[in-house]
Amino acid sequence: MDMKYFEFNKHEYWALIAADNVIKACEVYAEEVANESVVEVQKEGAVDEITREVAFGKFLNAVAHLEENKEKNLQDYLNDFNGHENQTVLITSELA
Repeated sequence: MDMKYFEFNKHEYWALIAADNVIKACEVYAEEVANESVVEVQKEGAVDEITREVAFGKFLNAVAHLEENKEKNLQDYLNDFNGHENQTVLITSELA
């Protein structure tokens, strides 16, 4: 199944989540990022769905400059990006 991408930019901690739907994205955010209930996550603010292309751009921006990724090519990054299913793709550096 093709993943959808959700940006949590109105919440305490910024995150980009790959998920089947917005409800699953809220569940992943609650479990992996916020450590709070799904209801609390939903009350905190709306979630923005972004395109796969925009999400990949954010992913590349965040990881391409890292020293451990210097040997990777574009296909490697695409494979890494596509490997995220119902999980956090990117998270604020405060929690990394």
